[in-house]
Amino acid sequence: MGVTDSGTLGGGFAQTAMRCGVWFSLAGWVGGFSLFAALVAPTAFQVLPQELAGRMVSPILEALHIYAAGAGLALAALAQGLGRSPLLRVLPLALAGVCLYSQFGVTSRIAEVHDLAFAPEGNPAALVLWGELHSLSMTLFTVVWAGGLLLVVLHARADTPAKQPSGS
Repeated sequence: MGVTDSGTLGGGFAQTAMRCGVWFSLAGWVGGFSLFAALVAPTAFQVLPQELAGRMVSPILEALHIYAAGAGLALAALAQGLGRSPLLRVLPLALAGVCLYSQFGVTSRIAEVHDLAFAPEGNPAALVLWGELHSLSMTLFTVVWAGGLLLVVLHARADTPAKQPSGS
């Protein structure tokens, strides 16, 4: 028998399956973002010409954004099913929104301005805009990664059984 969110014995297959869904979703989210930031992007820009590295990491970043948006929706639904706190229902939805904004708002604008920013004749205004958008993209990435870590901590706390008073 497992421990339910209320700290009592019980649970069952559905609760266990939902908890597994939470942890698999969070593992993919935090693991994917961590691996991308620590290894994939730095290595790509270290071993490939900048243009090729950018073309390589862009679809990986898109996949991470789409995954985290989907995981956010799933985590909110799982938190609801597990009777978790409102924060654990709302935070993943907010982070999913940040991912979608980053992908379809910021990243798409980066792609639009890229050719102007890096044209052989140069376009200083486009280069400044590209730099600002890239900085915003990195900030949003960090927010979503840190939000994923926060969700790990909050779900771990929710999965921790309440201590029973001594002598009961």
